Amino acid sequence: MITRETVEKIAKLARLQLSESDLEKYTGQLNNILADVEKLKELNTDAIEATTHAVEVANPLREDEVKTNTVIDAVLEISPDHEAHFFRVPKVL
Repeated sequence: MITRETVEKIAKLARLQLSESDLEKYTGQLNNILADVEKLKELNTDAIEATTHAVEVANPLREDEVKTNTVIDAVLEISPDHEAHFFRVPKVL
């Protein structure tokens, strides 16, 4: 059960300023949520398969394809300093 003191502590940690009526309202709402969760715990879910989505979702993305970058050589040619396929930059300490 959530007490008023618990709601005050959570509000303080979240840096929220709650009025007296808000404290009462949130205490009641949180207790109602916990009561609903307790009711759900009573259900037998042994025959229900676990899911990550309520409905099946197909991957809308395309398959990954390896492609060679044809621009890298041109970019490296105009860079002030490079070695192999890497830019050489000054050390940053």
